[in-house]
Formats: sequence, C-alpha cells, structure tokens
Amino acid sequence: MVSSNARTRCLLTSDLPSDDREAVHALVRLLDESQGWQPGALLTRQLEQLEALLAHAAATVPFYRDRLATLMPLKPGSLTLADFTDIPVLRRNDIQNHTAAMQSTALPPGHHPTGNIETSGSTARPITVTTTRLTGLFFSALNLRYHAWFERDFAGTLSVILAQSTERLKKKDPGKAGRWSPFGASGPAHTLDVRTPVRQQLDWLKDTDPQYLLTYPSNLDALLRQAAEDGLRLLSLRQVSTMGEMLNPATRDHLQRVWGVPLSDCYSSQETGIIAIQCPHHGHYHLQAENLFVEIIGDDDKPVPLGGSGRLIITDLHNLAMPLIRYEVGDLAERGPPCECGRPLPVINRILGRQRNMLRLPDGDRMWPSFPADLFTAVAAVRQFQLVQKTLNSIEVRLVVDGTFGPAQEMLLRRSLQERLGHPFDIDFTVVGEISRSKGGKFEDFISDVK
Repeated sequence: MVSSNARTRCLLTSDLPSDDREAVHALVRLLDESQGWQPGALLTRQLEQLEALLAHAAATVPFYRDRLATLMPLKPGSLTLADFTDIPVLRRNDIQNHTAAMQSTALPPGHHPTGNIETSGSTARPITVTTTRLTGLFFSALNLRYHAWFERDFAGTLSVILAQSTERLKKKDPGKAGRWSPFGASGPAHTLDVRTPVRQQLDWLKDTDPQYLLTYPSNLDALLRQAAEDGLRLLSLRQVSTMGEMLNPATRDHLQRVWGVPLSDCYSSQETGIIAIQCPHHGHYHLQAENLFVEIIGDDDKPVPLGGSGRLIITDLHNLAMPLIRYEVGDLAERGPPCECGRPLPVINRILGRQRNMLRLPDGDRMWPSFPADLFTAVAAVRQFQLVQKTLNSIEVRLVVDGTFGPAQEMLLRRSLQERLGHPFDIDFTVVGEISRSKGGKFEDFISDVK
C-alpha cells in the first residue's frame, strides 16, 4: 500500500506553485528542460511515474485492485515494460460500465479541484472522465509549448472555429473577444461555433481579420473550397492550426494554394488532452511523453515496428483521480523513427483514419456536424449513436438504447437535433442492437451519403 507521498508526484516536479498561472509557467520551464533529455532518461522518468501511478491506482481505485494485484507491491525501480504491457487494455465499455469504481478514494494534495468531461469520441459511445487541477495545468502548459514551437506572436489575433457547447453558446457574448490563454498577456481570441454555415464563417473571418486560425481539418477544407470559389483571401493570416480529426496531407497543399500560409496540426483527445504535436521542422508528430505514455500495438497486442501501424494505447501519467491505464482511444497511428530535430520525444508519422464527413445543407452550403453525448443521454439511455445523411433533406439516426425509446422521446430528440443542425431535416430513428465499426476499426458518428 502506497500513501499520498513522493510516489504520487508529478513526473517533472513535486512542488508546483499553488497559483495556477505560476504553476503553468513552472511546467513550461520544465518542459523546455525535458527537451534536452536523452531518450533513455525520458523512458526512465516515465517508468518512475508509471510505478507511482500503478501503486496509487492499486491502493485507492477499486477498479484496479484486482487488475493490478499481480504487480503489487512494487519496489522502486522494479517495473519493466514487459510487466506494464501485461496489464489488460482499458476499453471504452470498461469506462462506461465501471465509471464509479474507477474513481480514486484518496486524491493526493495539489490535484484538487476535480471536474468531469463527457465525450462521445470516435465511437459515439458516451463516457465520463474525471479530470484534476494537474491535468488541466498540463494541458495549458503543452498548449503553450505548441505556440512556442511554431513561434506564434501572442500580440496577434487568434480566431477559433470549433464545436461549442450549448452552455457556452448561451453564456457567450458574440461581440466580446477573449484571450489566447488565461495564463499570460495576449492579443484577442475570437471564437465561433463550427456549426455555422461556411459562408457565414468566411464573413466572420473577414471581420475578425486574424493572424492565426484554429479549426478542424474538414472545416478548413470547406472554408478553402468556398474561399477559392469566391476569390477570398485573408490578408493578415500567418498560420492555420488544425486539431480533432485526421489531417489529409492534401489539405496542406490546398491551404498554400488558396491562402498561401503554413499549416500545423495537433492530435488530442478530450479524455487525455494533447497527445502529439506536429514537429515544427517536419510533417510528423512528437508524442507529449512527459505527460502521457503511448504505445502503438498491432493485432497481436505487441508493439509495431518502425513504419508499422497499430492501435494507440495511452496512459495518462498524471490523472490520479480517475486513472486511465493502457486506454485504447480508438485511433490508429504509424510509428516513426527518432526525429532529426533532436527532440527526444517519440515520433508518430501519421494519425490514420477516415476524414470526417461534412453535412450538406439544402442550399448547397456545408457545415461540420457535432453531436455532444448529452444531447442524446438527456432524452434516453443512449449508449451509441450514428447519423446518416441520406439526402439533402433527410437524416437517419441509428441508436443503441438501454430500455425504451418511445414517440415522446423521438419527438424531443428530433427537435433537439433540428435545432442543433439549424435546419428542419426529416429525421427518422432506427433502434438497433449494435452499430458496427468500419473495416479499418474506426467509427464515425456522422456519415453523409450525399455526393
């Protein structure tokens, strides 16, 4: 049994300041330092933190008590990669079925307060993950690292077109700009919901006149197609960043042709935060290994060789409230060799998967559809969902539901979906026992059959 002592410390430091702003900047300095570590030193630090995480989980998290029993007690320095990879893979249905049992009963000091995120992810099966102050601090510090790698000018204007929650949209003042980050001075940051039709997005971008744009790859493609058709250029734009989806390499060329600026990509998940950041000197990605331990395994559950593709298995090194140990995120990636840039961080060449479909509106416009899990779970016990656009005016909604799903629930959900999509689509519901993945192992919560 291991108590809340040095074994549950942060990988990089045991004494972060209590002030969040000071803590983030302390983490940024330590992340800068870690870029000079040798790969062997990085792995040693990861194993030390994995030992602390496993001991904490076995002692305070009911779900892991039996799961980790054969490894306990762990002596300092005794954990091997072979031992660690014998731990069963954690899947989304494990989290769905055991959310309460996955909560730590004794969170160490410095990790409070906690919060919750609910995400459908690429499988559209809702899960809830508990987050902590420390996971939030790491997200902010890694985001600042991302800005620093690409030498962004914090005095510039940032425009963000991503999915916005219903609550955030209700609270938001459309005319009021925020900041890039709550942890330092910056120029204005404007946000727009990605469900906004593409032509309106372009009008908004003309008004905000950003130096930097952040959006999803599929939405960027739609913006570029419309901008090329209209002959629209954003004269102040310096860089575009994408996240949240597989990036098609053709999008980089498309951006250069239409707006003449470079593109950078960040791979993240709501459950684990920032997973990998594109190298500023190459097109591949550096895993953020100070915060996450990432494996790429094949169908035999063994690590893939260099150049091989496999399933991404992620362990969050610092989430002690609800440990995610060997969590299968549902994405595929290709393992890459060490980078010539000199950073010791492991490389993935590509994040694999199918590019997300765009919703087609009857007027010919396109928009990126986003469906939060609580839109469905607020109406019924929906475990899985998938929407298929059959025609310009009709959508089929496939649902896996625990219990009943009657006419009253259909009416409520139809109304909510029409409101979210901004158009009175004809929506039909089909309740099924299971929604299968694609041949590549991926799942899309939205598919368009409209060509």
